[in-house]
Amino acid sequence: MPKKKALILIAIIILLIIAVPLLAVLQDRSVSADVDSETQNITVWQIDGFEGGQGSRSKYLQTAGEKCFKKEKIYVSVASITADSARTNLKMGKIPDIISYSAGFYGIEKYINGKDFLYKTWCRGGYCFLSLEENSGFSDINSGNTLINRGKDNLSGVAATLSGVGSSESDEPTNAYLKLLNGKYKYLFGTQRDIYRLKTRNVAFSVKPVTAFNDLYQNVSILTQNSEKYKICLRFTTYLIKNNRVSGLGLISGNNETDVDELREIANAEYEYTLRGPCGKDYIDELKNSGKSGDINKIKNLLK
Repeated sequence: MPKKKALILIAIIILLIIAVPLLAVLQDRSVSADVDSETQNITVWQIDGFEGGQGSRSKYLQTAGEKCFKKEKIYVSVASITADSARTNLKMGKIPDIISYSAGFYGIEKYINGKDFLYKTWCRGGYCFLSLEENSGFSDINSGNTLINRGKDNLSGVAATLSGVGSSESDEPTNAYLKLLNGKYKYLFGTQRDIYRLKTRNVAFSVKPVTAFNDLYQNVSILTQNSEKYKICLRFTTYLIKNNRVSGLGLISGNNETDVDELREIANAEYEYTLRGPCGKDYIDELKNSGKSGDINKIKNLLK
């Protein structure tokens, strides 16, 4: 009997030696799984395809994420990235959960998770004629007295052509604005960003919104294919659209609202033609080339 008890005791000790570490490992894995299920990191890329008014769109998105999930373990990480870098990263398989981009951005089409929507506009800008005459009637606008703000990736040439000044000289944004200030041109074909440039200088000016065309739309799309993350991304994009108080950015909300007096006419503008969403590279190139050549009929056919 003593021998039998000793064998039983040894067996129990061996089982404990094996079981205790195993239970500890299983417990660690369980805790780790719980942490992972409670904590989510949502990645967002911000691409500035056109000039804003003031402030940072990426910072705005970061703050919106903090407000949306302030009582949850969900973190929104926003990275500002160029259009070319975004396309390169997407091709390499580096895909964010959400992407914020301007109309006409190409290379994203096949990555969008369009379960509920392809894209939504959360803020926008608009083209306009600007004059340093306080009560200008803009009655003598022509290609000789108007300078075009070339912009960034936006289709300023298309907008100018459809507005009758496509053959005007063009320049980089800051240079164009300075040439208006220095009196080299009577009118500037610019955007809401130029309104803020003039406001900063405290000079009198007049604004005439362009209604022929607009492509200055900032959109948001969901890319993640993870079902749990998708639900979170949908919550964030819904929050962004419903709470887009973007006057601090010098932009107009996706619902055409603004608190800035000088932007009200642009906010209320009704456009004959628009380009709002993503599209293919060939299509954008064709539009740009048509703008450069002044082929109005082709532009209109492409925008139908």
